Amino acid sequence: MEIGKQIQKLRREKNLTQEQMAAALGVTSAAVSKWETNAAMPDVAMLCPLARLLGTTVDKLLDFRPALEPEEINALLEERRKLFEANRLEEAVNSCEALLREYPNDLNLKCAAAGLYIMYMPSCSDTDGIDRQMERAVTLLEESRKTDDPSLAANARSMLVNLYIMREELDKALAILDEEPVVQLNARTVRANILLRKGELDEAEKLYQTELWSAGRDAALALVGLYNTASRREDWARAMERVDTAMALERVLRAEELGGLTSSLHMLRAEVLRRQGKPDEAMESLRSYVDQSLAQWKRMNSGEAVRSVFYDRLDMRASGMSAAYLAKYIRAALEESEELAALRDREDFQHLLVKLAEAEAK
Repeated sequence: MEIGKQIQKLRREKNLTQEQMAAALGVTSAAVSKWETNAAMPDVAMLCPLARLLGTTVDKLLDFRPALEPEEINALLEERRKLFEANRLEEAVNSCEALLREYPNDLNLKCAAAGLYIMYMPSCSDTDGIDRQMERAVTLLEESRKTDDPSLAANARSMLVNLYIMREELDKALAILDEEPVVQLNARTVRANILLRKGELDEAEKLYQTELWSAGRDAALALVGLYNTASRREDWARAMERVDTAMALERVLRAEELGGLTSSLHMLRAEVLRRQGKPDEAMESLRSYVDQSLAQWKRMNSGEAVRSVFYDRLDMRASGMSAAYLAKYIRAALEESEELAALRDREDFQHLLVKLAEAEAK
C-alpha cells in the first residue's frame, strides 16, 4: 500500500481531520494533504510522531517487510520473465537486480531469481553474457543455501551442483553433494503409511503419488546416465537400449503428463540413430522431440488438469516459460548440435526449423 493511502486510512480510523492531524504534529493541513495524495513524503523526523499519532509503527506505516511472500515473488518475477522473453535482456537483469537490492536478505527471492537467470541464459547472444548470468546465479545460490529452511537449501544446492557441472568445476559440485544428509529412511513413504493407517486417505494418496513421480524421474535420469556412459564408449546398441528403456518407463508411469523426460529422450534417440546410419529414423525421432516438447509445454502452462490417475492429486507448477521461447531454444539446439550436423541439409530437417520459427513468432 502506498504510504499516502495508509496515512489516510489510519487517520480516518482515528476519526481525525487533516487539520487536527496537522495541529497535533505541528505542520500545515496542506502538508498532510500532500502526504495523503503522495505529492510529498513526510520528513524522516516526522515518521515516529506520525506513527504514534496513528497508533501504529513506522514499519507498518511504510509497509516494511524484510521478505516477500512466495506468491509475491512469483508475480514480481513473472513481470521480469516477460522482459527476458522479449529479448530486453539488459532491462530484465537490471529490474531483477533492483528487486534484489530492495530485499537484500530475502533468500527465497535470491533462489527464485537465480532460477530465472538459469532458465534464460540461452537468451544471451554471446559467451560473456552467459558467463555473467551464470556467475550471478552461482552467487545468489551460494547465499540461498545458507538458509535454515531445508527445502530452500536443498533446492539451491541442486541448482548449484548443475551449474558447477556446467562450468566443469566438478570438485565444487562433489563438495556440495557431500553436504547432503545421508537418508536413513524414506520419510515421505513412512508418513504416507502412517496417514493411511489413520484413515487420512487424501493426504496419504498425495504423498504416494509424489513418491511415485520422484522415483520414476530418478530411474529415468539414471537410465539417461547409463545412456551417456554407453555413448562415450560408442556402444550405440547399448545406448539405444537404455534410452528406449527410459521411454518405456515413462510410458508405464505416464510421466510425460507432468513434464517428464520423454520429449528429451526422443532427441537422444535421434542422435543414436544418426550414429547408426539411420537418418530417416533419426528425423522421425526429431519430429517427435519437437512435437511432444511443444505439446507438453502447452499442456503444462495451460492450467489443464492432470489426466492420469497416478498423479491427479498433484499440483505441478509450470515453469512460466512461453511456448514461443521454448521453440526458440529448441531451434537453436537443433541448429548448433554437432551430433545432428549431418542432417541439416535435409528438407525435412529444414521444415522442422521453419515449424519452430513459426511457433516462436506466435
